[in-house]
This record gives sequence, structure tokens and C-alpha cells, in this order.
Amino acid sequence: MKSIILIILLSLSALFANDRSLNLQWKGQASVIHASSFAGSFDESPTTMRYIPQLRLDFQISPANRLGFDAAVDVYNYSLGDSLVDMDGDLYRFTLRYDTPKTQVRVGLQKINFGPARMLRVLQWFDELDPRDPLALSPGVWAAMGRYYFDNGANLRLWTMADAPDQSRSYWGDSDSWPWDAGGRLEYPIPAGTLGLTLHSLDISNVSDIKENRIAGDVRVDAVVGLWSEVMFARIEDPTLTMDVFSVMAGVDYTFGLGNGLYTALEMATTYQGTSGDEMPWQIRSYAISANYTLGLSDGLTFYLYTLDFPILESQTIPMLGWQHTSGNWLFYLALYDMPEFTAGSGVSLPTGAGLQINIAFNH
Repeated sequence: MKSIILIILLSLSALFANDRSLNLQWKGQASVIHASSFAGSFDESPTTMRYIPQLRLDFQISPANRLGFDAAVDVYNYSLGDSLVDMDGDLYRFTLRYDTPKTQVRVGLQKINFGPARMLRVLQWFDELDPRDPLALSPGVWAAMGRYYFDNGANLRLWTMADAPDQSRSYWGDSDSWPWDAGGRLEYPIPAGTLGLTLHSLDISNVSDIKENRIAGDVRVDAVVGLWSEVMFARIEDPTLTMDVFSVMAGVDYTFGLGNGLYTALEMATTYQGTSGDEMPWQIRSYAISANYTLGLSDGLTFYLYTLDFPILESQTIPMLGWQHTSGNWLFYLALYDMPEFTAGSGVSLPTGAGLQINIAFNH
């Protein structure tokens, strides 16, 4: 089935390549990522090779209305040492778009993300983006989303989605029925910044007895320094108990006038959870620091440091220092890291201990 989809995409590009009534863009990204722990064996070193071909079609219905289609396939090969573990392909994007000057409607497999936080994202509900990934890869979610832009700069998004990538999905297990969710987000401009309000409800289709409702607010202000915050409250209900989760984070960034400019950002987050009515004693405290320094037009240094405090585990510190180089269509990324044995919520999968990560990507 996945091979058939790839053949269809190639056929569409060939069919419409000479049709001047359509704007067709055909591009792709080939990449390889390898990581090795200095103390570990080569048999534990993961290597992922992937190719993501992307097709974009745009048809101008009228001067103000446009119909579009985006499709991409993720074809990958995953190995440990010299042993092949998995070789497969999945749909990466498959979205039909309709745009007017004030509205946008998207239906299909798409990326939906929002919020001002960059590292400790309270509002990371539907994507798996990790700032330490130079390719910024993330699976999408099957959804229908509409967006309206107001004259004062505000915008409203409404969505319904199926099988969103959320931890709560483990409650359902294998099921022939997809749980449907619904939600929305309002972004409103304020002096030097933006306010956001987001609501989301899981399983409005009543596939299971597990329910969850979320409400979140966020703000971003740019003054002498950049300031932002995200706050979320969620209530999870099942037949045996009701659990509340409260998460709050705050961030600040500033660019120092050193050499070509040293950008730094600091984020702090705390999460409480417990059954309704108690003092929600279970908490996670997180801190994250990032820094970027441009060496020239093609080179830059990046630094990330995460500190995680859990109630029943020792504190974890996860540093990562990287060098990135771009040359034409090529991207090279080399990073030193130190990964603890247990990492929660990390989108970057690396062998434990101190090690080296290498990324090479070609974009066409």
C-alpha cells in the first residue's frame, strides 16, 4: 500500500509537470543520522537512513482563492550496528488545502503546533518536534482544521482530529475505532506580543470510558528581552478516578553583543498531577538552556542543557554541544552529548552515556 502511494505521487508529478494551469513543486530530503556512545559497543549504535520526497500542488481558482495539495512519504532504514532492525515507509504528509485572504482549511495528515515555548513545551500536544534535531522532523496527525484571520491581527483555529499522538492513547490499546478529538485556539495581538487561549477535548466520539479536557493560556512579549509563558490545566476521567494535571512554564531570551551575536534562552517548567481534591503532590521540575553562536554564513555552534527532577528518580542533566555547517543543498551536523539511562519526553533517541551524533542531509 505504501509503495502504491509513492508511485501515485511520482505519477502525479509527471502528469502535471507540463500543465501551466498548476504550480507544481517536487522536492525531497535524503538524510542519515548515526550516534555512538564512547563507552558502548558498535552493536548498540543506531543508524537511520531516510528519504522524504515531497509533492506540492497549487491551483489558483481565482485571484483570491487557491486550492492546494501536499504529500510526502517517509522511507527509512533503521539499524543497530551492522544489523538491520527495520526498513519501511509511512505517509509523512497528505493534506488538501483551500485558502482565501482571510481563511484557510486543511484536511488530511498535517502538522499542527503552536505556543511560544521552544524546549519545555507545555503546549506540545500534536507534534514531536525537538529543538536538538537539526532536521526538525515530526509525524503529523489526521485532522480537519479551519483558520480565520480577523482584521485586527487576531486569528481563530478550530479542529477535529483522529488518533492524535498523545500519551492518553495507551488507554485504548488496539481498537478498530479511532477516538475523535476536537478543539480550538485563539491568538490575539497585544502591544509587543501575542496572547493565546487553547481548548481541547479528547474522545468526543465516546470510543472508551477515558475522557480528558484541557484548557491552556500563553503569552509572548518582546521588549528589551523576550518573555513568554504557557499554562495548562487538564482533567482526566475514567470509571475509577479523576486526575488533574497542572503545568506551567516561563521563558526568557536575549542576544548578547559578543562577536557575531550570542543568542541565549532559558526556560523553566513545573508539572503537578494528582487525583481531584488532593494537593497534587506529584511534580516534575525542568530547566532548559540553549545558546546559538554564528561563526559565519555557513557555520554555527549550538548548545542545549536540560535538567529534569522527578519525585522518585535522581535528577537528570542532559547536555548537547553541536556544530552545524551548510554548503549548498548539504547540511552537516556534529554533536557531543551525554544521555542518562532514563529520559522522558525526549524526541531525540540516543545511546546512553557520553557519545557523538552525526547528521548529514541533502535537500533537492
